[in-house]
Amino acid sequence: MPRVQILKKLKSKQFVDILNKTVMRNGKKNLAFRIIQKSLNIIVHKINKTNKTNETNETNETNKTKEDALIVLEKAIRNTIPSVEIQTRRLGATVYPIPVELDIDRGIYRGIRWIVDSAKKRSGKTFAINLSNEILDASKKSGNAFNKREEVHKIAEKNKNKNPRIQKIIQKKIKKNKNTRIQNKTKK
Repeated sequence: MPRVQILKKLKSKQFVDILNKTVMRNGKKNLAFRIIQKSLNIIVHKINKTNKTNETNETNETNKTKEDALIVLEKAIRNTIPSVEIQTRRLGATVYPIPVELDIDRGIYRGIRWIVDSAKKRSGKTFAINLSNEILDASKKSGNAFNKREEVHKIAEKNKNKNPRIQKIIQKKIKKNKNTRIQNKTKK
């Protein structure tokens, strides 16, 4: 199968680099890139199967499907990016889950990690097949990675307005911790 060319104009090139870093184990970058390349080729093959009846001109279709695989990857990552994360704060003897807004860069890494972890947990022949299936599921807003995102958002929504007094105390502690981190960074 021919390789899917990663176009520089798409945002997907950055997503592929982050995905490559997440899949990579023990410094084997080429192996990780081959796995990603195989999964993108599988996605292209599955897109071609579904669009087989609509094909009229093969040359235009091959260029379009190469872009489609990266667009599907980008859509899958955007569907799994969480906007909040749950931090636990201990106040007295009780532990409270607190929803905290998540930075977009950290959200991208977390979404990609969820996709890779869900692909590892799937049963299948190879990791490339599992990764391609998880990417397709995430782009369709189904699959384990998307469910993980929805679960985090449900927990955040449930604990959003739990106890206003406790929220104020915890928010003050979070601001205080952030200010001390910033001051420590500037001292270094």
